[in-house]
Amino acid sequence: MSLLKRVPAIAIATLAVIAPFTASAQSWKPSRPVALVVGAAPGGSIDLTARLLQRAWDQQKLVPTPVVVINKPGAGQGIAWSYMIEKGGDGHAVAMGGPSLASNPVLGTHTIGYRDVTTIAMLFDDYTAFVVKADSPLKSMRDVVERLRKDPGALSVGCAPALGSGGHMGAVVGLRGGGVNVRDVRFVVYKSAGEAMTAAIAGEVDIVSGTVANFPPQLPSGRIRIIGVTSPRRLGGAMAATPTLKEQGVDAVYTNWRSVIGPQAMARPQVAYWEGVLAKAVQTDDWRKDLERNFWTANFLTGEPARQYVGQQGELFRSILMELGLAKK
Repeated sequence: MSLLKRVPAIAIATLAVIAPFTASAQSWKPSRPVALVVGAAPGGSIDLTARLLQRAWDQQKLVPTPVVVINKPGAGQGIAWSYMIEKGGDGHAVAMGGPSLASNPVLGTHTIGYRDVTTIAMLFDDYTAFVVKADSPLKSMRDVVERLRKDPGALSVGCAPALGSGGHMGAVVGLRGGGVNVRDVRFVVYKSAGEAMTAAIAGEVDIVSGTVANFPPQLPSGRIRIIGVTSPRRLGGAMAATPTLKEQGVDAVYTNWRSVIGPQAMARPQVAYWEGVLAKAVQTDDWRKDLERNFWTANFLTGEPARQYVGQQGELFRSILMELGLAKK
């Protein structure tokens, strides 16, 4: 059975997407500029998601006031979430969320977790790819797990930007699904997926784990090969030839999901408003093209289905991090 269970609420999610604004949503709207807070520096995947949302809201005139992206990197995005909570008591600040909401409280990286915020919506799934240098003897993820089942320390795995991050957890879930004793695997942490990929090309690490969008642009150089992806089915475009882990006999699916969150005490009319403008944004042609371009898979959920999804992720992360000996509490 897959380690990641998708919430069985597609019908509910679809209705949330196509439904018009509710009366409660219409009872509140922003009256001054809105902060869309990002817990990473400009240029990364999380920042890109925020700016795509900002563009969709602006071009479609969905939000009546300016939306300003504010970057507050650090502490596993915790600094950004603290800032959002401080500024967003009246609905004028929201933030990007992701797996760190599940891992931070367990790792002790930051105290704010998914229970301390309002999950407004899940946006999409961003899967993990595994990369080796072009002349590596590792031809598939089957090769990788067979080596590591015999000797968990036989290969080094590069990830970024920290233990417990998406790159690390994607590798852990993938290897664990192949029967590897992940506690003894040699993980090497880099500042970015790009730095980790450079290290793999130089022969400093054997394999790199990171979000898919980092790697296809490097394929034409002929210096890397992508040997597996944690999606439930093959992705399109430049990733169409890359088999999933499941195709290679590894029972694992992992997503570095994206969400939009608000303060825990956000009023229901404010939540309903942001659910509404997000539902409209993800239906635009530009948003769909952006998903395809970045190898993201739509998974739009609001309300209880979204909260259940994040709660399942929280339990998954806790069990894995405890197994790794990384849980602080």
